[in-house]
Amino acid sequence: MIAVYVRQSVDKKDSISIESQIEYCKNKIISGEEYKIYEDKGFSGKNTARPQFLHMMKDIERGEVTKVIIYKLDRISRAILDFANMMDTFDKHNVSIISCNDPIDTTTPMGRAMLTVTMTFAQLERETIQQRIKDNYYARGKQGYYLGGRAPFGYKKIETILNGKKTYTFESQTGQAEQVYQLFSDYGGTDISLGKLSAKLTEEGTKTNSGGIWSGVSLGRLLRNPVYVKADADIYLYLKNKGAIMNNDVGDYIGENGCYVYAERKRISKSKFTDLSQSYVTLALHKGLIPADLWLRCQHKLDNNKQIKNNGKGTHSWLSGLMKCGYCGMAVNVVNNNRGSNYINCGGRKLRICYERKRVVKIEQIEAVIQEQLLKRIKKIKIQEVPTALDSNPELNYLKIKLVQIEEKINNFIKQIGDANNVVMQYINRNVAELDEKRKDINSQIVRLSNVNDTPDYGGLELEKCIDNWDNFDIGERKIIAKTFMKKVGITDDSIEVIFY
Repeated sequence: MIAVYVRQSVDKKDSISIESQIEYCKNKIISGEEYKIYEDKGFSGKNTARPQFLHMMKDIERGEVTKVIIYKLDRISRAILDFANMMDTFDKHNVSIISCNDPIDTTTPMGRAMLTVTMTFAQLERETIQQRIKDNYYARGKQGYYLGGRAPFGYKKIETILNGKKTYTFESQTGQAEQVYQLFSDYGGTDISLGKLSAKLTEEGTKTNSGGIWSGVSLGRLLRNPVYVKADADIYLYLKNKGAIMNNDVGDYIGENGCYVYAERKRISKSKFTDLSQSYVTLALHKGLIPADLWLRCQHKLDNNKQIKNNGKGTHSWLSGLMKCGYCGMAVNVVNNNRGSNYINCGGRKLRICYERKRVVKIEQIEAVIQEQLLKRIKKIKIQEVPTALDSNPELNYLKIKLVQIEEKINNFIKQIGDANNVVMQYINRNVAELDEKRKDINSQIVRLSNVNDTPDYGGLELEKCIDNWDNFDIGERKIIAKTFMKKVGITDDSIEVIFY
């Protein structure tokens, strides 16, 4: 019998329908000839994983088909390798192929060669379309168009018009938006962990947008997502320093709109917002929910969580992760001798490169000295509440934008040094010197404005409790306090050097 094979991936105005393909193919059938129609609707031609196509190939292998009629070659395959394998099967079972729109005779060598050339161009067309779709996707993203997917928690998706084209944007969703703000405030303003915060959401019965239960991972992704931030110059610098390709000029970051992050699909993973290298960031149409300083406070806390994953986990001392050897500079850890005594040892001694330590120093001795100095330090600090997050100061943000623009100009001049002659070098030096003077002036203005009503941020710690309840705190709680105020503790046999923030 004759096999009539038809395929259509999607219904479009400019594509030929299944019914029209069948009518074209029937014109190639002589009256009285037996035929069977194999119809794949909604399947792409990029591979052969199509039910009716596979059914047809089985009928060919059983010897039931002598000829295959198609409307066009790309209906049966758009991949050269798949097409070559298919033709091998056709040859093995003496099956010829007729294409209504490609006058090719597969019974001759020239016809077979023309068939291969035609299939090559069919694959080229498919790959060109794919590249065009990809380019259009990135171009739309750069212009602020919505790129698809579910609206994030706290927002709802609404239709809008941008540059005369229909797209979507986000609008804050009453109830959820307030919860998002509270999540950022809780995480950025206290010492609560992602695990405890997600457990709190579960206890309250709050579900994710997909109806699931919050976890540390899903909550971390929410807190990392710049879709929520009122993006200003500080946000621009943070995202850029994370490796993101910024679609908008820093001058557009005025502290109002959120940001989209998008990348190649194969790069999207759980670390989507953690590793922004080769990701694109564009300002979105919607208004952000979270002030820039609060969003950044959460990012720094998340970054620190990542950095200390393998550092400071010791359970023998609240100084674990802070102590360094005063001789070799390597980390100092606590060793338990199983007799109830804890002493210190350094990485250099383990590697047999540090032999300066001559006596056993117990961790209890070190903790006693540092505790006294730490609590004295805290008493000297003026007790005041951690300020609530405020929207960006427009004047300060403007200065930061100007600073970024000047630094980018300086970097552009520096890149030209390699190809510059003496005359060009003089021009570069003069311009860089002028820009540097402007940079210094803007820096001084930023410092002046930043110091107005400047309140220290101790990550939500209540300083009075640090002093009054020290003896009641466990190792984990003491460690949080120590890492808030101390940068490093250098230890030798005879001295302890504490470097405070």
